[in-house]
Amino acid sequence: MARIGIIGTGFGARVQTPLFREAGLDVVALAGFHPAKTREIAGELGLRAYDDWRELAAAPDIDLVSVTSPPSQHREMATAVLDAGKHCLCEKPTALNADEAQQLVDAAKRHPNQIAIIDHELRFVPSWRDARARIGEIGALRYAEVRYASPSRGDRKRAWNWWSDATAGGGILGAVGSHYIDALRWLGMEVEEVRAHLRTIVDRRPFEDGSREVTSDDFASVELKLRGGANAVLALSAVTSGPDETSMLTIYGEDGALRFVAEEVLLSRGGAAFERLASPAPDLPGNSPGGAFGTGTLHLGRALRAALDDGNRDALASAATFEDGLMQQRALDAARKSSASGGGFVAL
Repeated sequence: MARIGIIGTGFGARVQTPLFREAGLDVVALAGFHPAKTREIAGELGLRAYDDWRELAAAPDIDLVSVTSPPSQHREMATAVLDAGKHCLCEKPTALNADEAQQLVDAAKRHPNQIAIIDHELRFVPSWRDARARIGEIGALRYAEVRYASPSRGDRKRAWNWWSDATAGGGILGAVGSHYIDALRWLGMEVEEVRAHLRTIVDRRPFEDGSREVTSDDFASVELKLRGGANAVLALSAVTSGPDETSMLTIYGEDGALRFVAEEVLLSRGGAAFERLASPAPDLPGNSPGGAFGTGTLHLGRALRAALDDGNRDALASAATFEDGLMQQRALDAARKSSASGGGFVAL
């Protein structure tokens, strides 16, 4: 059974660990940046704790390392993991900028026999994969639309952390926009130009005995010019005042439309109402995060098990490569440049 080490005590520990175990992987070790917290979480999950992530990366009994640290640390960590002879799953967004993402591409090329992929788990949701195979049914693309509305950071009393820090790679554009830019590309829509308006609505948060400035974006309005002349628009917010709404991606073609609502996929042809194309029951273990990202993580874990234990690398054919991560990063960089310079289109 393939043995997995996790760097990061948030998503990697709380989401990937139980779902990867359910998928048949042996998650054995955890590294974090706060030793007491790392040991506590590792104890709860039955993992070996490391105070130094470098020791985890070098451990001889680990086959793959999942890097779930802030984006500012991805380049150093993922490169070290690959150089240590391990397979690497790296969180999104790929890095802080395209220059760092290119360095990760170069590192992966130095180790062509090792798995090096970005954690875009939506590519592994079964209903999304089925819909991708049928996207031709809606005809030539006209435009696409993404809406993400969450109150997760709407509470001004929520403490400042790395997500609030642009220099660490925090913000809604990287956290969520990266997923949907990658999804559009995976569904056949290549990005050529970007314009954006990024905003920080909650601009200070509690920190230690006082408060600290928030420098990352918690709202993003992004327009993409796609190859072939179509457009896509993304409206992303982490500070809505309403309920935590289900994210939605709709793709409009000449002959119909496809709509992705979490795991549910709907199809409209010839102006008719949307009909359910796929709405699978989540096959997640108890008390694990649900929704499309949870299901995608479970199926990514199954693909990793097939690749690592059975030698079936084709199981990872849907995965986002480091090259895909570079292309997604170029779009994020263009969006930030556009917003900083007045909102005009910026070519990739």
